[in-house]
Amino acid sequence: MVKLLFFVHKRPDRSEAEFHEYWRTNHARLIARHAPTFGIVKYHQSHAIEDPRNKPSEAFPDRFDGVAELWFKDRAHLELWFDNTTPESKAAGKEIREDERKFVDRGNSPFIIAEDLPVIV
Repeated sequence: MVKLLFFVHKRPDRSEAEFHEYWRTNHARLIARHAPTFGIVKYHQSHAIEDPRNKPSEAFPDRFDGVAELWFKDRAHLELWFDNTTPESKAAGKEIREDERKFVDRGNSPFIIAEDLPVIV
């Protein structure tokens, strides 16, 4: 199954608590509401926790505040996420991007497109 992973940095003007609360509540509801439009079959948020190993270090200079994982029905639905070629996906995509700007440092939050290969389930 095709999957999109976002490695999320919070906006620098947001506290850790504000960032995690907003992402966990407001943004999660928004993604859930628009999931049928994009063929999203699963959405997970992994929030970084307070742990010294999560701090930047010489070996790992970048620290992410979390990872968002979105599983899509198929490649065509993933393309719809990026291309917004229907009126519904265009409106939903605009709303999601505007919401992300409230709490995510989008310019420093890279993503990858991957195939999900479960090993231990």
